[in-house]
Amino acid sequence: MSKLCIFPVSLILVGVVLAGGGSGCSGNSGPPATDALPATNDGSTSTGGSGGIAFEALPAMYAGAICTAYQSCLGPIFSLFLGGSDCVDLTTKRLENGTFALAKQKIAAGTVAYDGSKVQACLDVVSNLSCDGLLKRDQPECLAALDGLVAQGGDCDLNEECKGSAICRSMYGTCPGSCIALMSAGQACVADGDCGDGLQCSSETKLCVKPAAVGGNCEYGSPPCGPGLLCLGKDDTNQTPGVCRSAIGAFSAVEGAACDPVAGILCSPGVSCVADHLDIVAGKVIWSCVRIGTYTAGAACKPGFPEACVTGTYCLIGSKLTPLNGTCTAIPDAKQACGTGFGAQCKPGAVCVAGFCQNYAADGVSCTGDDMCYSGYCGTTSGGTTSGCQARQGCTVTQ
Repeated sequence: MSKLCIFPVSLILVGVVLAGGGSGCSGNSGPPATDALPATNDGSTSTGGSGGIAFEALPAMYAGAICTAYQSCLGPIFSLFLGGSDCVDLTTKRLENGTFALAKQKIAAGTVAYDGSKVQACLDVVSNLSCDGLLKRDQPECLAALDGLVAQGGDCDLNEECKGSAICRSMYGTCPGSCIALMSAGQACVADGDCGDGLQCSSETKLCVKPAAVGGNCEYGSPPCGPGLLCLGKDDTNQTPGVCRSAIGAFSAVEGAACDPVAGILCSPGVSCVADHLDIVAGKVIWSCVRIGTYTAGAACKPGFPEACVTGTYCLIGSKLTPLNGTCTAIPDAKQACGTGFGAQCKPGAVCVAGFCQNYAADGVSCTGDDMCYSGYCGTTSGGTTSGCQARQGCTVTQ
């Protein structure tokens, strides 16, 4: 869904905040505008016509629809990928701080068409997408509600300006760019939304590829897993690929049972797979499923995924001599050093950037890295200094 996309379709197992900003779409930049649309007779700034959905309401409504789709795809384990954040709230803010404000300007300029009376049909389709459906870039119902008016080869600044399944690109990374067709398998890409139906953008090769299915090898020379699948057993030290497993199927071991995150055997919702002890003879860690909340604040704990410590704390592990023993410690807040558990730890609403927790920032707020911006882009000046969070236009993204 290149016109309204937000999520990357491949998920990371540990330390994920599931919302892509610039990752799921092909880039978004430039200062936002708040008054670009003409007022309707009722005083709003909707271009949807009588009875239509106002453009300003679109981010929250679309966020609700796409979060519903991912909830359906991933089932009860969906919350594990949100890092304690609310999906709808976080996605709404990512959309509002992406190209949304710039698209309002383009509607007023006549290069983007918006029909609020057709939005609900789009939302209904999106909320009912299957896992495989998340790889379809542009639903016809959504293009009927929001589509560009610039044909391929025409000048553009935003993906939203390009008619149909197309994106805005510049050979030189400067605006304006030109509208081009979505990329085919083997062509260079920046993000999943650059690629045609059924394809993803490999984080390794930056080429559009067909994702791996259940049982297929994933990454380190193999494609990423498709929606609803997890790449488990990947060896980062030796750079050997893992195997795609059903996300729901992987989280199936019950409390008290053995588990093994390396083998892709994880615990059911509400239960954590913890590193119980080291089998010296076998030379491996023995894992077991423990009810989340078993370890209280300040008490001894075992590291696990997800955390087995009580809500608001994580297992701060000990020294190299005691790597499987820790203490349930308050999750760091903004401006504090990131936690050192299984994945960088920060309280909901903050993200780990360069070793420190930073609050997510709206457009115009100073930033230290892309990850802390709702837009997914911390802009830089020609001198290399940061110019604050901002939406990134399609034509400023180079291949």
